[in-house]
Amino acid sequence: MNPFLVKYSVKNHIDSSEKKLFTTLPKRLVNHLGKLFYDFMIFFHIRFKNSFLLLATCLLLLISFANHAQNTKGRHPKGKFLSDSLQVGLPIKYSLSYRHKSTEDIFFPDSTFNYAPFELISREYFPTVTDANGSLDSAVYTLISFEVTPIQELSLPVFVRDQLDCTRVFAPLDYVKFKGLIQNSENIDTLSLKKDTQIIPLAQQPNYPLMFLFFLGLAVLATITFWFFGTPIKRQIKLFQFRRRYDEYQRLFQRLSKATDDQKKGLENVEKAVILWKKYVERLESKPFTTFTTKEILDNLQDERLPDALREIDATVYGGIYSKKTASSLEVLQKLAESLYQKHRQELVQSAI
Repeated sequence: MNPFLVKYSVKNHIDSSEKKLFTTLPKRLVNHLGKLFYDFMIFFHIRFKNSFLLLATCLLLLISFANHAQNTKGRHPKGKFLSDSLQVGLPIKYSLSYRHKSTEDIFFPDSTFNYAPFELISREYFPTVTDANGSLDSAVYTLISFEVTPIQELSLPVFVRDQLDCTRVFAPLDYVKFKGLIQNSENIDTLSLKKDTQIIPLAQQPNYPLMFLFFLGLAVLATITFWFFGTPIKRQIKLFQFRRRYDEYQRLFQRLSKATDDQKKGLENVEKAVILWKKYVERLESKPFTTFTTKEILDNLQDERLPDALREIDATVYGGIYSKKTASSLEVLQKLAESLYQKHRQELVQSAI
């Protein structure tokens, strides 16, 4: 007799006996196990009254977990790559969808999830579609990989929230094949490589963070400098401006004084020189010297040479009488302006600004 047939017949006999046993066994055990469980609960409640509530709570948790596992059994997310190959540094899309009950709250992976060996570039969610079969949520992830593994796999989960916990349900594992840029890597040392030495000009881009730090450093340095040396710096600036105004006045006054010998414009230049002098003294003394009469000017400026100089200049301007004393009178005005300048400059040096 063929040994294989004997073994096969014995196996079939054993299988048929096991089937009869396991079809009748539940019917006989249900009543027996139920009675034992009932007696055990009564006994446990009587002997351990304080721990009965804890045991009941644990049983409820186990029943809830079993119901949740039964509800989620057979329903898995669908995840797949939208292309069958990838290249280093190029994006690839991965689609993830999940059909569930409309009363369930689910969550898809976000940017904090670990997509290794891939990295997340972006994700796009689609609105939930609900029909008689339940609700359908879906999303498309744009990923990128820098690995050179021939086969790269990924399985993303969907997080299902219930009253007690949040359960991860993974999609079936999907994979893509790595597509190298060099097809025949075995003969890479014998390839005839082409040289490309053409220089490609690149547009210069401003380094805005560095520029910001540079100007920020200048602002901080200027603030510190002004904090410690602000008063001397402001004093030097005012002294510089004060000196520049005096030099400008002196240059114009001397030019007009030298032009008084001209017969046609001599008297006009004398009058312009006097007006220029009055304006400068008015700025120094903060008084309206341009509208003062000769007597008012003498009352505000104490100088022994000034009365004779002003009378001589008045005779020249209003009388049309020009003499050699006119030039010396203008020189008196110039020396008086210089002494006022030195006086006010010394006050500015000693002031606290």
